[in-house]
Amino acid sequence: MTLLLLALACATDPTTPAPTALEVATSGAARPAVDVPTVPTMLGDTPGVAFLGDWTSAPCEGRAFSRNLRFEKENAYAGRDLVSPCPPGTECVWSGIVAYAGIWKQEGNKLYLREIGSPTAAGSPHPTEVISTVDGTLLENGCTYTRGLTVPDGSTEDQARPRVPK
Repeated sequence: MTLLLLALACATDPTTPAPTALEVATSGAARPAVDVPTVPTMLGDTPGVAFLGDWTSAPCEGRAFSRNLRFEKENAYAGRDLVSPCPPGTECVWSGIVAYAGIWKQEGNKLYLREIGSPTAAGSPHPTEVISTVDGTLLENGCTYTRGLTVPDGSTEDQARPRVPK
């Protein structure tokens, strides 16, 4: 009985959440919490980024146009490079949107992408590796992706969304 009371007296306050691994410095002292995204798993939420869905990246170093990526189950992905979309109210011979697709493989916080077909169209080179960050974004060759789509003027989300071939 005394042992049980001693154990209860030494226990932490159950209303105070335990610090996360990111809150505890190597010295063991607590530091301000970092808002880390989590991914649901069979064993509960774990730090990480859920890759599935739509991602977009604005023009960045080495790429003068926006890019939309879509990751789906069964390790399929598709991309749309918005190289030179046709302006609203005009007719264009070429839409200026380059579409491609392939398969992905995850290793830790990286997705390795393998395009199916020949990546020789405008907009090349297409991504081959995407890395997740602790702030919930993706990185590809120094370009940052956030959830969502870039939709060119005069287009719809459905037209801008990459499509994985069935």
